Amino acid sequence: MGEQVSERLVEQRIRNRIMEALDMLSDGEEHVQMVGFSDYFELFYDWIPHGEDGGFPDLSTLTKAEQEALTEVRQVLDQACDNTPKDMPERAFIATGWPQRIQPIARRALDLMLERGRFDEKVEETEPSKAL
Repeated sequence: MGEQVSERLVEQRIRNRIMEALDMLSDGEEHVQMVGFSDYFELFYDWIPHGEDGGFPDLSTLTKAEQEALTEVRQVLDQACDNTPKDMPERAFIATGWPQRIQPIARRALDLMLERGRFDEKVEETEPSKAL
């Protein structure tokens, strides 16, 4: 039988996964080459959907400033997604300049979240206790 996980722990884990997605986006071209065109977007959209696909997740683990920074990332990622074909070679996507434009915005959001750190994934916390 599986272990019951509280809503708070789920939200702590989601925040950590968002940070991982931001870390990858902040790698720019390297991330595109590593995961491919589609996954470049989907690894972020797994946690924060495209603007047309749903609202911003209501997570108690995010500060207002973090939400604003993530909204900025989502907006530029949505623009990139909406202004490129559904599938294209990684080199062609890199040539559009989108990864380079997204990279500093993702880095700022990640840096902001890193100021607080990561949450524990097994114990409920009111504030993050783990450095990345």
